[in-house]
Amino acid sequence: MAPSNTISMAQVCCCILKPIPGGFSLRKLTGLAKWVLLCRCIICHIIFWFGAFAFILWLIFFPQEPRFTVTNASLTQFNFNSSDNNTGANLHYHLALNITIRNPNRRVGIDYRSMTVSASYRKKKFGLLNLMDSVPFYQGHKNTTFLHHLVLQGQQQLVKFEERDISQFDKETAAGVYSITVQLTFRVKIRYGNNKVKFLTPVTYDDQQINCKLKLPVSVTNETSGCGFKATKCGDVGIFP
Repeated sequence: MAPSNTISMAQVCCCILKPIPGGFSLRKLTGLAKWVLLCRCIICHIIFWFGAFAFILWLIFFPQEPRFTVTNASLTQFNFNSSDNNTGANLHYHLALNITIRNPNRRVGIDYRSMTVSASYRKKKFGLLNLMDSVPFYQGHKNTTFLHHLVLQGQQQLVKFEERDISQFDKETAAGVYSITVQLTFRVKIRYGNNKVKFLTPVTYDDQQINCKLKLPVSVTNETSGCGFKATKCGDVGIFP
């Protein structure tokens, strides 16, 4: 039986001009058929090497999300004066925080260009701190940054502080522990090696915030080493696209 003159794409990709067992060689082809097979082979090789190169880059540079942890917190004032239903409740607060940011990447650095810290109770925001004294800063490879003595204090009107919110507030007041969410919002620039790549889309206050859900006991001092507070890791980290 005469050998078949048909070959698979795998055979074409493995060998362009080398004879294939069975008596077939691309040298025997002429005209359009040979050029079609050669073009297919070249495309196959390009796809293979491009995929291999992309996979190697992914292994080397694929960034891990930074880790945000509230290491210490102190809540020395958290009370409100209820008013009529139209104006809501006036919350008086004093919250001090220590936060660490860990960059776990070996080949990726992070430029923090701006950062704000805010808090919320029962999904109602209070307090806003712009870290102009600490930011911008560059966080190198395998590096930890410490943000100490971040203080949110003052008075905030909580509009539509409903009966169920007041009931929950009373329960937490009796227990001496409040459920407060701290939000961090920032803009970053990524460095692969020593090269600045691009600005990521800024994170807004209302979307894609990093949330730190805290259980805060009431303290009697203004220090950030709150008695009974446990270090808490923040979730919803999604800096890298």
